[in-house]
Amino acid sequence: MKSLQAETCFPIVLRFEGLYPHHLAGYEAHRLRKGGDLNHVDRSRTPLNDPLLIGDDNWAARALDEIRGMAAKNFAAELGALEKRKRRKDIERRLIEGPKQPWRPTRHGPMREVILTANKDWFAGDLSIFFGESENQREKAFGEYAVAWLKEHFGDDVIHARADRDEAAYHIHAVIMPRAKVEIAKPKAKTPTASATRWMLQPSIHPMIEDYEAAQDSVGQWFADLGLVRGERRTAAIKQARDNGTTPPKRRYHAKTWKWRAEQEQRILAEKKALAERTAHVEAREAEAETVLAVAEGIAAGGLVADSESEGPSLKEAPPPTQADPSSPSLDALRERSPTGFARAASVFAKAWQRMFGDARAEAEAVAQRGVAEAVAEIAEADEKIVEATRHLPPDKRSVIAKIRRTIPSILRRLEGRGQAASPNEISAGQSPGSHGCEEK
Repeated sequence: MKSLQAETCFPIVLRFEGLYPHHLAGYEAHRLRKGGDLNHVDRSRTPLNDPLLIGDDNWAARALDEIRGMAAKNFAAELGALEKRKRRKDIERRLIEGPKQPWRPTRHGPMREVILTANKDWFAGDLSIFFGESENQREKAFGEYAVAWLKEHFGDDVIHARADRDEAAYHIHAVIMPRAKVEIAKPKAKTPTASATRWMLQPSIHPMIEDYEAAQDSVGQWFADLGLVRGERRTAAIKQARDNGTTPPKRRYHAKTWKWRAEQEQRILAEKKALAERTAHVEAREAEAETVLAVAEGIAAGGLVADSESEGPSLKEAPPPTQADPSSPSLDALRERSPTGFARAASVFAKAWQRMFGDARAEAEAVAQRGVAEAVAEIAEADEKIVEATRHLPPDKRSVIAKIRRTIPSILRRLEGRGQAASPNEISAGQSPGSHGCEEK
């Protein structure tokens, strides 16, 4: 079976970060997980972090003491040289200024933090635990190789190294304190000779710090036995592109650790805020949906009815003796649960209710009007037949029939109250529909 290394080429990652002595306190606080940004740390795995690989728990304090000792030793040597030359004013000035820091002004600081790691998938591909081993063998081997490489190239200047297992990937942190004995020559001397000796922190004494590409080549060769490869030769590609007159690839700039962590924290806070907003929106929609369903259930159970007295679409609780489910929430409870959902449900259901009963009322009125119109037409038809028949009767019989016909207008007026089938002019004139002004004969 092919190994993970053969399937995927994972690069060894080497980074240097500038460090000042006053940064060591914060470095130690973060190492002990007592300060700094810990959002990226899995606290449940912190106990798995290895003991210190190089140095002991007092390494930072001893380093600061040594740096103060270097400054004091340099100061004493400087004052001795001035005393030998009888430079009284310079001695007074230097006594006022005090000891100087034992390093030249630098943008990155006189010390270096080293970070060695690889892709987390490379470490996760180890199967030793699956086969009963108590420790990830790739992590163990990586730590051993890293310590050996650090000691090979930095010697005693590696004052601290540790391994972290409680972050995304197993990685090594180390601190380099580059001690250097510097011989200072007389300025403008015809024959340069050493006039003084100073103890300094000088990162450039180590080739791996002075030449970044050489350091990348070195770790690539050192970790090759583990199946890791050198990282991308971006600097060489940029130089070659410039020599050939082509567009060089973009240079990759590594963000400072504190800056990267701050950016990650801002990103996490923004994601949490967006998630909270989405959650609140979903909860509001759920409450709205539940309220709409509760209103529908209340209407179905007979506990809620349309409020016909309200100007707009509205609902009200059904008056007794309507049998409502006692477990159904009241209108106030529904309105409090979700004002938006209640308003939407009330509007929709009340409009539907009014439309339903409005259609029923209109249909009933239309049926009644058709009935009245048919009754009036039948009465008018009967009256015409009576008038026609009356012409052939004796006068006394016609008089009786004429009295009966005088009651027809009052009957039509009563029907008019139920419908408008009769003509108002005919009723007000005391004439029945279809009489055509016929008089008693």
